[in-house]
Amino acid sequence: MSDRPNSMEKNWRNKYRVMVPQADAMGAIAAIRSLGEHGYDVYAVSANPNALGLASRFASHAVVSPDYDEQYVPWLREFIARENIRAIVHSEGFLIAIQEHYEEFCHLIPGAGSREDVYRCMSKTATFGDFLSQDHSPAVKSHIPPTLVIKSDDEIDWQAIGQWPLPLFIKGDAYFARTGDESLVKRVETLEEAKTLVEQLRPEYEELLIQGCVKGAKATVNILAMDGKILAESMVIASHHNPHTGGLTSLRKSWWQEDMYQDALQRLAFLNWQGAAMVEYSWDDTTQSFNFIELNARYWAALNLDILAGIHFPCYQMDYFFEKLAPEQAIRLTQSICARHALPADFGYALSLIKDKNVGLGKKLYCLVEFFALFLHPGIKADLLYPGDRKLYFINLGRFCKEFIRSALSRLNL
Repeated sequence: MSDRPNSMEKNWRNKYRVMVPQADAMGAIAAIRSLGEHGYDVYAVSANPNALGLASRFASHAVVSPDYDEQYVPWLREFIARENIRAIVHSEGFLIAIQEHYEEFCHLIPGAGSREDVYRCMSKTATFGDFLSQDHSPAVKSHIPPTLVIKSDDEIDWQAIGQWPLPLFIKGDAYFARTGDESLVKRVETLEEAKTLVEQLRPEYEELLIQGCVKGAKATVNILAMDGKILAESMVIASHHNPHTGGLTSLRKSWWQEDMYQDALQRLAFLNWQGAAMVEYSWDDTTQSFNFIELNARYWAALNLDILAGIHFPCYQMDYFFEKLAPEQAIRLTQSICARHALPADFGYALSLIKDKNVGLGKKLYCLVEFFALFLHPGIKADLLYPGDRKLYFINLGRFCKEFIRSALSRLNL
């Protein structure tokens, strides 16, 4: 893919102003870095004045916005006009904030499709509902854990759910939240806990998702597709999660599994999704099998691994959006790379394992030693220790230490 559309024009990307909201999120930080490093005029935006992404050297402008409330859309409208914003790297929270005004802003979102397609892909319950209801598309019904989508007045067959493997997971989408804009994932260990939680949550969400447990490590297929053409792709598999029983990945490496990759392509095509997406799976190495867990139709938290490997999804997307630049074939992450988000994510992994009464003392001691040893491992890169932007690592380290000390003193009543 050519670095610029006109060989006579230097630094052509700097004429395009790109807004990256929620600059406190790891995926947004990676997007700021990728776009800014390649010359785009990046506006890092967050309602949190201490958002880490606002301090990035690759952000041309650090902007504090209102919260996602009634003031946000008027502010956004004025901000876009005043600053001549040409594109927006969306997040889930941003899309929820503008949902009543989607048609007004969608021309700024690269790859944005119809309102129906975009918000369906942002919803866990909607995507699973579509996959499970399509008898004419058996491929999207396979590789799915025991799952039930429940709406407000649906009767729930708890006897059938009682046959599912424990623990159970109860999920609610921001899109279907009756109040606020919070997504929710809760793990429960018993059927009775699930019944109680569902009854508590039904007034708060129009739809909920109940899923049974499937064994395996978290693995993801990461895709950037524009106008039906795949521009870039990668796959990673996690070895540490926060908490250790399953959650945010804190230590992961590049990986490839062709069947899972093909499954992800089928699901994205079925949903008519264009743009960036992370398709999440559970991979059981013992049985060499996988199950689809969820779709994150936005840039993913582990995007720093990709850009550390030189795979710049955000830059490729904007190059195509503005100038229709595209590689002859998809740029694939083939380099072997391992990355870690130590604080607070991998610290959370270690702490959750140490606190778990079902984990033996030997494993806890190993985990404690491993946590510190990984800082010295030459083959593991740190998410935030990015060339040219290393200060974010030390800002984050300082904030973590400060909060850790404050919490410790609070527990000691000092």
